[in-house]
Amino acid sequence: MLRLHVVRAEGVGYYLTDLVPGRAEGSGVAGESPGEWSGRGSAALGLRGAVRAPDLAGVLDGRDPTGGPALRQARGARPVSGFDLVFAAPKAVSLLHLLAPRELAAAAGSAHGAAVADAVGYLESAGLGVRRTRDGDVARLATTGGVAAGFVHRTSRTLDPHLHTHLVVANVAQGVDGRWSALDSRRLFLHRRATQAVYGASLRHALGRSAGVAFERTPSGTWDAVGVDPVLCRLFSQRAASIDEATFRTAGGVGSPGVRRVAYFADRPAKDRQVTVDELRTGWARRAASMGIDTAELVRVVGRAPPRGPADRISGQDVVDGLDRLAATRTTLTTRDLVTVVADAAPHGLVGGEVMGVAGSLEAAARGDGRSRGRHEVGGTPAAFDRALRDDPTLVERALAGRSMHPASREGPSVDTLRRSGREVRDGSVAGSGLWTGLGR
Repeated sequence: MLRLHVVRAEGVGYYLTDLVPGRAEGSGVAGESPGEWSGRGSAALGLRGAVRAPDLAGVLDGRDPTGGPALRQARGARPVSGFDLVFAAPKAVSLLHLLAPRELAAAAGSAHGAAVADAVGYLESAGLGVRRTRDGDVARLATTGGVAAGFVHRTSRTLDPHLHTHLVVANVAQGVDGRWSALDSRRLFLHRRATQAVYGASLRHALGRSAGVAFERTPSGTWDAVGVDPVLCRLFSQRAASIDEATFRTAGGVGSPGVRRVAYFADRPAKDRQVTVDELRTGWARRAASMGIDTAELVRVVGRAPPRGPADRISGQDVVDGLDRLAATRTTLTTRDLVTVVADAAPHGLVGGEVMGVAGSLEAAARGDGRSRGRHEVGGTPAAFDRALRDDPTLVERALAGRSMHPASREGPSVDTLRRSGREVRDGSVAGSGLWTGLGR
């Protein structure tokens, strides 16, 4: 799950007040860790390692924390300071991280961290861009990377197990023309679904590889770990139950996204900042035992994933089904749509570089010319692309076999490569950048 919120100046304190020494050792909100800088833009500003409050406040205010010139122009009375991308692990994975024995808990946490890193890699190369206006003409450029701080939290506001990362992306970026400015926020929002799908695919891959955890689709269409008692998941979903209740009170149970969003903010309790993670774990185990569940039995999820070969890493039928859903609402197919479909069609997951490689190879195989189009529309309409897959079911297998035509790095083109190119391209892609070519569309 990925939620994306705008951060304004008055909301910055939420992240800064969580930077309390010793928090990870249990002196504050359960298990929340000090922030860590990520993104190539952070490195360019000399921001590495643990987040310091003055540095975060500076970049969110549009200032260079080293004392350099302003990174963006202030606009309006309430300028956008940044964007909070909340990457939330599926409920069963959260339970593994906070209730399972140590080794399995660590594997779940590491898989979540790797998945967020993959999502950052996709964002930097596809979802972040800047705008330049000259004589009324608007050009969209790629960036040299994002300025982001990641805060790992492990509880919901009702203090249930809830592993999630707040990736706070400052509203500043350096374009490939070398100039710093505000981000093109529209592009960031357009790539939300693809970023979410890359995170999910990477999580499934990492946890399956490290602990043999298998995943299955839930009734809502999302993926979650196999083998965790559904009663346990419901028992520790008080926040979701509270939102459901608020939705029912507000709209008689009509669960439209808009109504649920209102309920999400209206029914938002403050966290208890006195309880420690050890105290919570004791309480969680007691609650589970009251339902006849021994949390030590969570190790049963280990080893359920079958041995994986190249041919079964992705479901061709799920690709077709995903395109069917797009065809019902879209007239054009974008590269980010194809990335979303491919990532979501991998039961055992894929790393970020593989997702992009398969998406590009699938596009080329469907067209039959062996090359990625590198345009906003990757293959006409979703329906036409869907028909090509139905006419030739081997396209997915051929795409998997040919994914090596794209480099598998999740880092994307280097900053120097981007700067040397210095070319303006539509929607922010950089021609000739290998794996990531066209992903800005």
